Amino acid sequence: MLMRLIKFTAIVFGAIVGLFVVLVAFNYYFPPTYEAVTRLPGTSSEIVVQLEPMHPYLAEYRRSLVLRKVGASDQRAVMFPDTGGYSRTQLYRLADGRFLVRGYFDAVIIDPEKHTLVVAPTGMRGQGTYIGAFDDTTDRRWQFIEAVRSPELPLEARGG
Repeated sequence: MLMRLIKFTAIVFGAIVGLFVVLVAFNYYFPPTYEAVTRLPGTSSEIVVQLEPMHPYLAEYRRSLVLRKVGASDQRAVMFPDTGGYSRTQLYRLADGRFLVRGYFDAVIIDPEKHTLVVAPTGMRGQGTYIGAFDDTTDRRWQFIEAVRSPELPLEARGG
């Protein structure tokens, strides 16, 4: 009887460990990607901010900015990763018709006419009209939130 109990415990423990290994491996090889999309006002282009997990269980994400337009290939820019609550990314319209996407540590200029993404110089950070932000909602969904529902916030790294 004792041997059966030991055998049963070993089988159950092995199955639980095996299931855990399979789930971690699946998450590692097929990580979920969270996407938030918005159309750039006055254009036929969309901008997407993607978050892809960097870690199996910590909330750390690779961030990518993708410019999409029907009939053109996607343009992609890698942004500074979110390794501690720095995923909020704000969208601005510049006076010359281009757009600016700004994060805590970086910024990218979007030219919908030329269908290009260019890393922005530091001086561009304070310019433009705020349109909205890519951020988590109160129910923890990653999405674009218009300016009327999410006011502009100063994107400054928190001291530690």
